[in-house]
Amino acid sequence: MNFFINQAMGMGNSGVEHAEFYRARRFKQESIPYRFLFLNLVPELHQAMDRWGLKDNEVLNIWEYFVLGGNYLKTGLVNRINPNKGTMIVDSTNTNRKREFVTDSGMRVVQHFYKGPDKQHPDNKVLQVGISRVELFKSSTGERKVMYEIENDTHRGANIVNIHLFDENGQHMFFRNLHGLHRYFFEQVDKAYGGNSNFIIDRGEFADDVLMRNRIPNSKIIYIVHADQLSNRDDKKYPLWNDHYEFLLEDLHKADKVITATKLQREDMLVDDPTADDIVTAIPVGGVRDGIAKQKNRNPHKPFRFITASRLAAEKHIDIAIKAIANLHNQGIEVMFDIYGQGEEQNKLEQTIKDVHAENYIHLKGLSNDLEHVYPEYDAFVSTSFSEGFGLTYIEALNSGLPVITFNARFGAQELVHDGVNGYLADLHRGDDKYNVKQIETAMNKLLSGNYHKIQDYTAESVADFQDHIIAKKWRMLLDGLRTSK
Repeated sequence: MNFFINQAMGMGNSGVEHAEFYRARRFKQESIPYRFLFLNLVPELHQAMDRWGLKDNEVLNIWEYFVLGGNYLKTGLVNRINPNKGTMIVDSTNTNRKREFVTDSGMRVVQHFYKGPDKQHPDNKVLQVGISRVELFKSSTGERKVMYEIENDTHRGANIVNIHLFDENGQHMFFRNLHGLHRYFFEQVDKAYGGNSNFIIDRGEFADDVLMRNRIPNSKIIYIVHADQLSNRDDKKYPLWNDHYEFLLEDLHKADKVITATKLQREDMLVDDPTADDIVTAIPVGGVRDGIAKQKNRNPHKPFRFITASRLAAEKHIDIAIKAIANLHNQGIEVMFDIYGQGEEQNKLEQTIKDVHAENYIHLKGLSNDLEHVYPEYDAFVSTSFSEGFGLTYIEALNSGLPVITFNARFGAQELVHDGVNGYLADLHRGDDKYNVKQIETAMNKLLSGNYHKIQDYTAESVADFQDHIIAKKWRMLLDGLRTSK
């Protein structure tokens, strides 16, 4: 069995989750079996699965397994119940002390709260309220199945410790931390499917060292690199590793395969370890439907319609695009800009739009999971991210006939966007946003003043190598090769 390992998924997800969903569809295309493994307690997991089209028998959550037991590992969740938002007990000082609720999977969750000093920020004199202990019950029987504590540490943050499993296969089991618990869970799923497991790691925290240091017999490890493995290759003295991939980069040869989303990133990883040529492989994390249709020439709208779609996160630098669009508007150019997505930067972006007096032509449109039908309403796609391991939205936009304007950044932009052919690449100076705004503005002007039809003609054709069946075959060949090699 093939297991996709991640910590969680939700109603809104990052590119990592969408890459997993896309891979699952390609596995289905090739009739390759798989299961999603999620390691966090996610109360609304199945509601999120419905939103993204995942079936209950495709997803295994570690905490649901420990609570529900039985054949859960083979069947996933069989019966849903009506969730109960529960109650919160508050003491005489109006402090939260205990919360209970029931999930639609049938887990009754009891959270116990503490009030005390801020251990993670000792200089903060304000008392903190947080969860100190969690109990999980099987709601249908009332049995307590799991109990654990949450330990706050000045250096390591909040950690789950002292984990008790009650009546786990007839035993009371104890784990000091998540390392041992996760190891046990991976062993159980491996056993449930007869061994010979392929563990495909999408987020390595709490999984990579557990699986790679002491290999489960006959298992294979496939590690997915979703972002730049370095913080800045251009810094010759301190390029710095991406913290998410530190363990992988230290123990690269303990993985059977390392998958990058682009050929450019594969080549870049081999710069630091040329001996990993047979380990590092490029397979795109997104693609387009089979059968590339030539784009019909269409005239751009008036005003010209720009779109972006991403998490509203600081690393996406959407404020740069807002300022560039505002500059064009102030020059008398008729433009509009719609921003699709949600995230922690929403309030900041709303304020940026107000600051540049662009409320009439720049709009936050919220989250959409149907961008395929949204893109054709626009004329060009803009991304101001400083780094995209692949850039799922680039390929989706190109396939919909939208030229792409973005920074000339590693790795997805450089592989998918060809300057002056299917879009424009803008120069980037980290730490100089004034310069970056001007460069994006210049790239937009090139598109607006150039031969739009010529650029648009090549958009869909440029992603022909990313058709679904091609990517599905790459996965089939890789998995078959793992089992025929020593």
